Amino acid sequence: MRSPYGSAFNPFATTFGSCSECLNSHPLWPGRKHHVDWDASESIERDPDAIRSALEVLAAAADGSPACNEPVLRTLVTSTYEAMAQMRMGGWAQRQYRKRRQSGQDPMLAQETVLYVFLTMTLMWSSIYAATSGQGVDKVLELVTDRANAAATSLPQEQRQAAESLLVAAVQQAPEHGEELGGLFSALRLSCRMLEKLSLRLRGNKIDNQVGILLAAGNYALCAGVLVARLDTKYT
Repeated sequence: MRSPYGSAFNPFATTFGSCSECLNSHPLWPGRKHHVDWDASESIERDPDAIRSALEVLAAAADGSPACNEPVLRTLVTSTYEAMAQMRMGGWAQRQYRKRRQSGQDPMLAQETVLYVFLTMTLMWSSIYAATSGQGVDKVLELVTDRANAAATSLPQEQRQAAESLLVAAVQQAPEHGEELGGLFSALRLSCRMLEKLSLRLRGNKIDNQVGILLAAGNYALCAGVLVARLDTKYT
């Protein structure tokens, strides 16, 4: 079975391979028991390399190496558009392709998958903390997003607000897609497909905006992961 973390990652190890930026091995964080089994999940088109990139970005921030994150995400977004440019589609064909992707008819782009991983982890870790602490999920999500947005002062406010809007839209639209987690993940998948469209509405170029939105969403997952990690310390 292929590891959902990428072919270079040992599924039984607790660290990733050597980071392309700092050459260190970032530890998987929080513990493996808190991670989604992406190999078994039906909520996403599997892109092991993109999933691995998302988790490595979180791990780098958690072990004090956040400078690795922005280059990894920028390379991911840039290479995606370079690959799309090589498809040599005309303007009409490109518009139809984007419509199919946004409606869920085509596979997610790598950066959309990374965004989906960040927001899925945010929701899952917030739910774990809410269930254990006795707080409502809405309250925990509000705490997580407020803390993350306050900490990410290096990112433009509109990029932080854009990331939050994608998460809020998924939560609000979840009931239309089914009950419980299945409906939430379906809504989240469609919300993440709006990344490019949303990035074009912000000031600046779409690659900078997408990288900023991804970093903001990664901060949400990081904050939620901190809460879960504290539970491990408290109850062990």
